[in-house]
Amino acid sequence: MKKVSAIFLAICAVLFSSCHKDIWDKLNDHERRIAQLETLCNQYNTTIESLQQLIAALQAENKIKDISPVMENGKTVGYTISFTSGNPITIYNGKNGQDGHTPIVGVKQDTDGFWYWTIDDNWMLNGKGEKVRADAAQGITPKLKIEDEYWWVSYDEGESWSKLGKAVTDGADDSMFSEIRQDEKYVYFVLTNGQTISIPKSQGLTFVYVNP
Repeated sequence: MKKVSAIFLAICAVLFSSCHKDIWDKLNDHERRIAQLETLCNQYNTTIESLQQLIAALQAENKIKDISPVMENGKTVGYTISFTSGNPITIYNGKNGQDGHTPIVGVKQDTDGFWYWTIDDNWMLNGKGEKVRADAAQGITPKLKIEDEYWWVSYDEGESWSKLGKAVTDGADDSMFSEIRQDEKYVYFVLTNGQTISIPKSQGLTFVYVNP
């Protein structure tokens, strides 16, 4: 009887140890995913702000003096862009998973000559149904957050939020920009919606861009 009890206790100990390890593995994986989502959201908001600054540079006829890659674990995850005047900006490559959706925020020039925000290639509208200006002087900066692993967007500086699709951490690289190219005089930032922002560059600037 004592032998049977000892065997039973040993089996219980093994099962408990295995279950305990499985629980900790799931908790650690959950924390890792939350940290990745927070990083993704922060980088995306940084790129949205930088996109607005690109419009400001375009309108002010500012020039680009340097473009340098942002490296992470030996990979290029974005670019820092410096101008002849003003502060540098950073644009990041995003992540768009196969089982989720990363909302693509962009800008588009309308027939009135002004630039307006878009989301998934549709005009971004305020509470009055009006298009939202994207220039720094007259417009606002949309904000994204991830809550309960879903994307939320605010069009009024965080006063109210609208729920979007589920956020994921794994998947193919995605970005607001489909291409960045240059010639002798300009750097061309081509958005995924087909719009191109052309910023003149200072003399002698050259760089190698790796598509996201």
